[in-house]
Amino acid sequence: MAPKHILRTAALLALLLTTASCIYPFHPDVVSSDRRLVIEGDIHPGSTSTFLFSRVYPIGVSESIKMPEFTGYIEAENGGKLLPMDEADLSGVDQAFRSSVSALTFDTRSLDENTRYRVHFETPSTGEVFETEWIEPCSAPVIDDLTYILDDQRQELNVALSMHCHGHHYFRWTYDEAWEYTALLYATHYYDPEVARATRRPREGLIRFPANENTYYCWKEYYSPEIRIFNTVEQTEDRFVDLEFHRVPAADQRLSVLYRLDVRLEAMTEEAYLYWKNIEDNSQNQGTIFSPTPSQMAGNIRCLSDPDLPVLGYIGAARQAEARMYYDNSLEHFCTLRRLVREDDVEEITPGDFQEYYEKNGFLPQTINVDPMTGAEVYVWASRTCVDCRLAGGTKNKPADWPNNHY
Repeated sequence: MAPKHILRTAALLALLLTTASCIYPFHPDVVSSDRRLVIEGDIHPGSTSTFLFSRVYPIGVSESIKMPEFTGYIEAENGGKLLPMDEADLSGVDQAFRSSVSALTFDTRSLDENTRYRVHFETPSTGEVFETEWIEPCSAPVIDDLTYILDDQRQELNVALSMHCHGHHYFRWTYDEAWEYTALLYATHYYDPEVARATRRPREGLIRFPANENTYYCWKEYYSPEIRIFNTVEQTEDRFVDLEFHRVPAADQRLSVLYRLDVRLEAMTEEAYLYWKNIEDNSQNQGTIFSPTPSQMAGNIRCLSDPDLPVLGYIGAARQAEARMYYDNSLEHFCTLRRLVREDDVEEITPGDFQEYYEKNGFLPQTINVDPMTGAEVYVWASRTCVDCRLAGGTKNKPADWPNNHY
């Protein structure tokens, strides 16, 4: 599983974790020569494990910092080394950041939870060597239920988690979202100006969508950069029932058709918890340029080739518990998102105006009606934003195992 890119390589070390629903930016006091290494990732027995390598951008620097290639292995205390896979999993990294990170992915599905591990990284081009301490994996907590609660008063969908665990008191979770939405109007046809020009007949440029194609249904996916932490230290049991930890407004596009939430929950050591809690406290309560920098928050990664070189990040090991939840608006009708077709968003267009409306007016064919009195075809066009769902940021890439037959 790819880690979420928390410590972005940017002028600010932003997108830090929080137990609330917001992420509070942290402003490190970095100097112009700062190029500190950021290592993100964890060992996940039972899944794949991806580690990302990036640099802290100094304030005032906007150009991309190209990362060197990394090599490495995961070493077991009882012997044996696990080498990385041929291709790294960058699915959890925003496209805008992929050019400024290096990554290694390991197939850790067969790792034994009862063995300690450490991770060893090297940069052949610079000769730098990095290594973690020996890490003991945490066993997986149990997710008893993942459901949603519709809050009419606050007009929010609240996701609630019920979980328990034995032997661990500190936890963190991450999530990914996927949702389906639609264009405002269903277009039965599209316009191909090349066909119209080749045939010299504008009407021939109107082509009916094939049965399995349209610009009405779209999907979006979001890989959250957030890591949220909580603990059960002050409770008599390591258990939570209906712990609310995620909210979606009722007027949000995500709830308009079908929404999916994937949650990964894992236990962590007290040391790891204190590390992330320290970052949280700094970002939430002291987020100014005079705050202590994250390099003052000691992690468990050290540079063997240069002990004075600071490295940001804390690598843990844990088997993750996973759960998935769906919200179907056709059943709940809770979404309050309203989109209206304006009068000037739809027009009847004559064939002689097809090219002009397509190129200049931002319109696309919506449908062809037949005048009941004359039998003549009536060409109805609509603004692009009304008939092409992709213009709202989504794609036609339907997620795997999506539970309806839309296309």
